[in-house]
Amino acid sequence: MSGLFGDVTWLAQRHGQDWRDDLVDAAVRWLVAQVPDVEWRSRAFATETRFQAAKAEWAKGRRVPLFDPEDAVAWYVHQARCYADPVLRPDFFEPEGYRIAPLFRRLGQLLPSLQKVTGADERAYRMMTDRRSRPDDSIYELLVAGAYRLRGWTQVVFVPETPKMKRPDLFVDRGHSHWAVECKRAGRSDYSREERLAGERMAAGAHEVSREASRPLAILARFTGELHELGDDYLHEKAIRFIERDEPYEWEDEGGAGAVMDVPWQPLQYVLEMDDIYFGSSRMVELLLGRYDPAADYSVRGDWEPGVGRPFHATAVGHVSIVGWISTSIEAERRKAQHFRGVVGRASGQLPGDRPGVIHVGYETTGGNGVDALRHRLNRREMRTFEPGQSRLRLVYGNYFMPEHVTARNESAAVTETTALYPVGHGGRREQLVRHLLFSDEDGQPGAHFVR
Repeated sequence: MSGLFGDVTWLAQRHGQDWRDDLVDAAVRWLVAQVPDVEWRSRAFATETRFQAAKAEWAKGRRVPLFDPEDAVAWYVHQARCYADPVLRPDFFEPEGYRIAPLFRRLGQLLPSLQKVTGADERAYRMMTDRRSRPDDSIYELLVAGAYRLRGWTQVVFVPETPKMKRPDLFVDRGHSHWAVECKRAGRSDYSREERLAGERMAAGAHEVSREASRPLAILARFTGELHELGDDYLHEKAIRFIERDEPYEWEDEGGAGAVMDVPWQPLQYVLEMDDIYFGSSRMVELLLGRYDPAADYSVRGDWEPGVGRPFHATAVGHVSIVGWISTSIEAERRKAQHFRGVVGRASGQLPGDRPGVIHVGYETTGGNGVDALRHRLNRREMRTFEPGQSRLRLVYGNYFMPEHVTARNESAAVTETTALYPVGHGGRREQLVRHLLFSDEDGQPGAHFVR
């Protein structure tokens, strides 16, 4: 049967599911050890209790929050443990856990190096306590510190944080080379969030048409205009035009190009006869469209029956509609480059004037990547005209990494990574972590590159 639909209709493996991830376990143990045992057991119990209660609500169709955002790091640890332990794995929530697991695995790989970094335990303690609502910043700082130590910098020191005093995150030394390092993990800008919400509103209009017509629809769009300028009815109108026809509808206009078609049900229904599938997951997208593009944003809605004991998974689907989109708007990329410049500007203020400085900017992309080459050129242009002020900023690293919703049969916790180098000003600068990567011990190739 799978030959009828290509390779996408593989079934979940019934054996070999008892594997453990010792690297993730090691990272969990290290982080949890920073918190007094009684305190941590109380927080872990609260996280587990809330999650189990939320699962019961999800089984009834009520999408309540799964964790307390004020203790997000406890949720990270919970999901890392569920990923690593086969006994706990049924509670691994893939839409969140897919990006948590590779972070913890890399921390586990870097742990021998981090244990040689002065102040690493203190930075981990801060993440587990004072910064518990925003663990991503601290994880990124630890990844950067571990990368320096791994690659032969003899002294890597976290600079103690002092209230009301601007100081860099790290001092790194090797021979006669002494540098200050500032780490900034850049979340989505207000503009990027606005564009994402605009895409979701447009998708909602298309889902509405699909439901009212009782016709499962798939829409794929490539936007060349800014999403928030196109109007919430943009895709709604495309779906209406398709409903009025008896064949797929394609369009190309000032906003972009795309196609509307009926959802091919057969691959999904075939797999659902034997497997439960997380509703709206990358695996479901792959079965509905024939492939999953990690650079795209997706919205999936429908009527489905939760699996027994697996309220996030569908055991049967009665109706479904899917919208996938990618933005190639030049203006959108320009606005993102301005955000990058702003992040570097704030980070530059943390650097001292008595030694050269380097800034690492970490971007975690989770769909809606835009065009990498254009983004890289615009960011490089921004850095050529950047004025570092009193600091001795010499180089900016753009660490772009995208945790993947993998669809391969035996793959998980995958990351696609790009490292871009941006000299500040027009003069050439010597690279500090030459060809380095954060998620791999390998050096990769010079310049901007990708690894998996």
